[in-house]
This record gives sequence, C-alpha cells and structure tokens, in this order.
Amino acid sequence: MQTIWEIKSHRLGSGPGPDPTTTVLLSPLTKQLLSLRGIEDDQAIDRYLFPQLDQLHDPYLMKGMREAVSRILRASEKKELIMVHGDYDVDGITGAALLSRMLQKLGAEFYCFLPDRAIDGYGVSKRGIREAKEKNAKLMITVDCGIAAIEQVTLARELGMDVIILDHHQVHAVLPDANVIINPLQADCPYPFKELSACGLAFKLAQALLGPFAHRLLDLAALSSVCDVAPLAGENRIIVKYGLDVLTSRQNVGLAKLAEVGKIRSPKATTTHLGFVYGPRINACGRMSSPETALRLLVTSHEKEAASLARVLDEENKVRQREDREMLRQAVQKVEREINFTRDRVIVLWQEGWHPGVIGIVAQRLAERYGRPSFVIALVNGKGKASARSIKGFHLFKALEACQGELEEFGGHELAAGFSIVKDKCESFRQKMNDYALGFDPKSFVKSITVDLEITFRDLTPSFLRELALFAPFGPGNPKPVLLTRGVCSKKGTLQSKGNTLSWWVTDGAQTFQAAWTQKQAGGEAAPGENETYDIVYSPSLKERDGIATVSLAVKDVKITGTST
Repeated sequence: MQTIWEIKSHRLGSGPGPDPTTTVLLSPLTKQLLSLRGIEDDQAIDRYLFPQLDQLHDPYLMKGMREAVSRILRASEKKELIMVHGDYDVDGITGAALLSRMLQKLGAEFYCFLPDRAIDGYGVSKRGIREAKEKNAKLMITVDCGIAAIEQVTLARELGMDVIILDHHQVHAVLPDANVIINPLQADCPYPFKELSACGLAFKLAQALLGPFAHRLLDLAALSSVCDVAPLAGENRIIVKYGLDVLTSRQNVGLAKLAEVGKIRSPKATTTHLGFVYGPRINACGRMSSPETALRLLVTSHEKEAASLARVLDEENKVRQREDREMLRQAVQKVEREINFTRDRVIVLWQEGWHPGVIGIVAQRLAERYGRPSFVIALVNGKGKASARSIKGFHLFKALEACQGELEEFGGHELAAGFSIVKDKCESFRQKMNDYALGFDPKSFVKSITVDLEITFRDLTPSFLRELALFAPFGPGNPKPVLLTRGVCSKKGTLQSKGNTLSWWVTDGAQTFQAAWTQKQAGGEAAPGENETYDIVYSPSLKERDGIATVSLAVKDVKITGTST
C-alpha cells in the first residue's frame, strides 16, 4: 500500500547561527520545527520547551469542582462510606487508584469497585450500585464512566446515594441526574483545557483537595494520559513530563515492580515505557481476567505483594499477546478477503469467538496497518461487543452518533470508542458507516506520513538532537519530529532482521547512522536493497554514554529512487 509523504517544509541546511535576541538560543532548524507547530514567540517557546508545574490550571475553574470538594470533605468528616467506581482499562484503573490514594490521605472511609468486562459490560454497573447499597455507601464517585449512565445514576439516587461523575468522554444530549458532573466537555464548563484523561480529572480533584501533595500522584495521571491516547499538548504535556519524573523515582511500589518484570533498565522513564511496558500489563488483567489485580498493584505499599501481583500481570500480558496475535492474523485475512478499499472507506469486521478483551488492540493495529478507521466486533451468542480506533480527522464518537440506530449503546471520543451491537445489525452497520464516510475527502483514507522538514545528514549534530529532545514527551498532539533526507543508500552487509524490525546502517557518503524500521509501521513493505539509492523519512534520537554520542534513526518509510554505484 503506497504511503503519501506530506512535506511541511523543504528547507535544507543549517542556515545562519542562533538569533541572539531570543531568550532561548536555538538552531535555525529547531526554530523552524517549532514554528511549524505554531510556537514562535519567546514566551511560547519557553513554555513549550521548559513546562512548569505552576502552569497547571486552577482546578476550581472546572465546573462542579467546588461542589465535589465540599461533598467529599463532608463524607470524610462524617465517616460516610464512599464507593469509587472505576473501569477495566488503564484510564479507569489508574483513576480509581489515584482516587484511592487521595481518599486515604484524607482519612475517608471508602472502597473501590471495578466492573467485570464479561459480566457488567460497558459503563457504570447496576450490580456495583446494588452492592454499594448493601454496604451502606452514601456517595458514589465514578471515574472514566458515568456520563451516559442515566439509568444507573437514577438507580443510585433512588437507593439513597449521592453521585459525583468524573468522565472525559463525549457528552450526550441528555445527562444523568448526578449531584455533580466533572467533565470539561460540557458546553458551560469554562475550564480552558478540554483533553484530560479520566485519571487526569481525578488528579485535578486531588489537586483541589490536597494541594501540592497531589503532584506525587502524577505518575498515575501520566500513565493514563499516554495509554488512553490523550493528546500530549497543553496541560497533558505538563502532567506527562512531571509524571515521568515521579515514575523515574520509583515512589509507587507497584509500578516499580512492574518495571522489573518488564525489564526496564533505562534510568529514566519514557512515554515508550508507559505505552509498551506498564500500560499493556495493567490492561491485560482487565482484558483477560479481573482488573482488581492491577488496582491492588497500584495501591499497595508492600513490596512482596507488589512483586507477586506484578508477576501475575506479566503472565496475563503474555496470554493476551498470544490471543491478539492470533486474532490479528484472522482479522487481516478477513480484510484481504472481505474489504474492497475502492468501495469501503472503513474497516468493519465481526466474528463469533473473538475475545472481547483484545478487540481494541486489534482495531488499533488495523488502523495503523491500513490507515483506515477500524471497527472490530466480538460476537458471543449473537451479541457483539466492539472497539473502534480511528485516524486523524475521522471523529469516532460523531460517526457512531450518525449510526446509533444500529447500536445498542456506545461511547468514546475522537480516536477510540466502544459499542454494543447485535449480530443481525452488523452488516447494516458496516453499510451505514461506509455511507457516513463518503462525506469525507477520499484523501483522508490514504495512508500518509507527515514530514516536518527536509534536511541533510550533516544537520544531525548532537546539539541539534539535544534541542529536539526538549520537544518530549511525545505522543498524539505532540509527535516526534519527522525528517526527510534524500539520496542515501545502505552500507553493504549491515542488514539484520529481528522479529518484525529491520536494522541496518544508512549513509549519504559522508555521514553514516544506524537505522531501524518496524515493519508493522511500514505496512509490511520491503527494506531497500544494498545496491539501491532511496529517500528516507525518520525520527532521529541521540544516546550519550561515557561521553560518546550515538545517533540512531527510527525509520518511518523509504522510497527507492535509483541504483547506487
């Protein structure tokens, strides 16, 4: 599948030296990359490259925050039992863990309830509410769910409980009758940043209740932000940057043990660790068994218990990996057999027997592989649970709203969503979703890579790459800079393959760097031959050890241009 390169700037070379009038002395290439992100004046550059905790917004700007704080303090003072209702993914589990640690600090009486994916399905659990009534709970706080739980909130209120909702999902036309709703997407909420994760909202509540002590909980908020694909811009970028510092300090015993089983040897935590080591293991138990294991890991202060729980999560993740590899293989076969990309603009697949716990992972892999919005439905006895993942510009929640007549229930946001559907509606849903997609520019569904800047290899100096490192943390909304260099070739005899990653040495005749290309990113395309010249797009990085700087290139794509001599 051909990949289009969308090149923002063709400027070549290093140009003149740094501008001495700026407060931050930067190379012209770095300033050009900042300008492409809309960051140009000195103040904006300082805030972007050197974000500070005091730049976090006042939590009391959030609609409902004062009321939530007042109700929680009253419950704490009166020793009323509080039920924290989380969810079974990373965002819902970390949100429940953060609220647990907050309530523990307040000295409140509380317990946590996490729904079982197989028993309770999506959203707030009526089973959990009835259990809370039996325990005589007086207050229910939901995190990462509740904004669409009209029946459940009504039940809780009828049973004598007050309800505080912390949810970041899209707001429906009719809201539940909760005592307090904290969701910045409400039309009348003045909070300036709208893209917090649910655990990020829990952090803002902790910030209001605990002040600077809440900063110790930023590792959980950072983990949820990355794993829930929240854009790493604005306040999220501050949360993740300082959350990584907390994670690096290994203050949370459970996360420290998870780093050990995940074989993290780097002294500094990164977003890659969050997304590919911590997140999958925390998610695995909610997908394969019970999310309670992960919650216990995140709140325990006992090293032996943490070590035991971390091993359980690691084993669960291995089972999940085997399951999703097999399901992805089947899904790719169905795409190749059933989907006609000249007719179909989106991927909609369903099958009996698929594990509902890994459909989100498979949907994400399909979206990455084919550059199309992907909807994967696991059917059990004719009833389907589905996950969807999207591409830039295709808003999933709005798309599901347009097709809601085919669905039992749905929820989510722009890039990720979930829904329930019966088997008899799957075909009509596929047709209606494709009809909806006809309203988009066909170019939206062609796989593309956005290239920031065209440079030469001589521009990849250690000083330039140190400046690029200040752009981190990277993720949606703040991607790694992608650069283009033309007319390079491979150093003979260096090509190696390990798993789904190819590595080799690439040279322009003067400079030579190590390159690695993960084939799942490239859609399975072949690496360039040793006698070919090619253009290459990549994200560079610098590693420094014992005074030696090493440059490596994470390759995004190559295009063959000719034959080398």
